[in-house]
Amino acid sequence: MKNSLLMQQCRLIYKRIQQDIQSHGSQLPDEIKYIEWGFGATLQAWLSIEKITEGYPFRDQQEEVCFYKSQKPRFTGLIDYFNLLYKSILFQPEDCTKWEDYWKRELHTCMDAIARFTIACLNYQQQQPDTDLYFLQHNNQQTLLFGSNVSTFDFQRTSYSCLLGRLIALKKYKKYIQEKICIRIPLRQIA
Repeated sequence: MKNSLLMQQCRLIYKRIQQDIQSHGSQLPDEIKYIEWGFGATLQAWLSIEKITEGYPFRDQQEEVCFYKSQKPRFTGLIDYFNLLYKSILFQPEDCTKWEDYWKRELHTCMDAIARFTIACLNYQQQQPDTDLYFLQHNNQQTLLFGSNVSTFDFQRTSYSCLLGRLIALKKYKKYIQEKICIRIPLRQIA
C-alpha cells in the first residue's frame, strides 16, 4: 500500500512542502511572516490532499488505514506545528531579558505534552483488539484541533490520526524551542 498512487502523491507533496519551508525560512523578513506563510502553505498542501481523497476509491481497507495512520498525521502535524510556533511568538515576553525563562518553560510544557501524547498513542494501539477496523470507524469523527489547549484535550474521544498529528507537531516544536534556547543563551553570555 505504500506504493499506491495516493501514497506517492502524498509523499511528493509533503517533500515539496518541506523543501519550500526550508527555502522560504531564510527569505522572509521576520519570524511571524515565516510562520504565517508556513501555516498557509501547509494548509493548502493538506487541502489539496483532501481534495484528492474526496473521490479516491481506496483499493482496500489496508490502503485506507495506511493513509490515515501515516499521511494525514504528517500533514496535520505540520499545520499544528505552525500554530504552536505562532502562539509561542505571540506570547513571548516583550522584555528580551525574560526570553530565556519563557523558552525554558515552553520546553518543559512541551516535553510534558510529548509524554502525554506518546502514552495516549500507545494506549490507543494497545486497547483496540482490531486496531485497524476500530481506527477506520473512529478516525474522522472529530474535527482537527489545531492549536487546542493540551490541558483540555480529550484523549479518549480523539482519533489516532489527530493524536499522532499533535505528537508530530510537538516533537518539531521541541526542536524549535531547543534551537531558541541554544541561540539565546550564548548571545546573552557574550554581552
